[in-house]
Amino acid sequence: MIRISINPIKSPNERAESFEDVKNEIEKLFEYDVVFDSLENIFANKKSVCNDAFYNDDLIETRMLISEIREKQEITEKIDNLSYNIGLLRAAIITNNNKGIRKTVSQIMKNEYSSINSIISELNSLRSKLDKLEVLHESLLKGNLSLDIKVLLEEDFRKKRKKLNEIHNKQKNAIINLGNIFFSLVRKNLISGK
Repeated sequence: MIRISINPIKSPNERAESFEDVKNEIEKLFEYDVVFDSLENIFANKKSVCNDAFYNDDLIETRMLISEIREKQEITEKIDNLSYNIGLLRAAIITNNNKGIRKTVSQIMKNEYSSINSIISELNSLRSKLDKLEVLHESLLKGNLSLDIKVLLEEDFRKKRKKLNEIHNKQKNAIINLGNIFFSLVRKNLISGK
């Protein structure tokens, strides 16, 4: 007999949550879409920033990076898709549908769009881009932009950076909780011998 020990991973500041609690948290994440949408507005209506862009590589790089970060808005959709698949797994386990269990576990582990690994990879990429944006922002503030533009950029960026970090942390907690639920379901299914 082979024993596999799968212990749930707990985030240091998060408690284990029920599937329904996690689903509710994921729904709340969609409310943050406006932050991603407004991210590019940091440079909107600031003609002098746009004019200075021709002379400042950091501004150009920042705008490109903001576009890349905006694409990460899809992470919430991927997490929602994963939670849907975990819901299917729960239903398959309850109904003793072994074929459904195997298919759903495979989907959760291997799907290029919404597997646990692909979402973790996307979250790591987002974190990296947010860190790079922070460095570029600091470089812009030390650069030769006018003082009024620096003040506007700092004010806009500070608020959005805080929200983006909050989104990232909530997404990370959602994937940790979904991973715990998934491993708990798989462990219970293995222990019961199904």
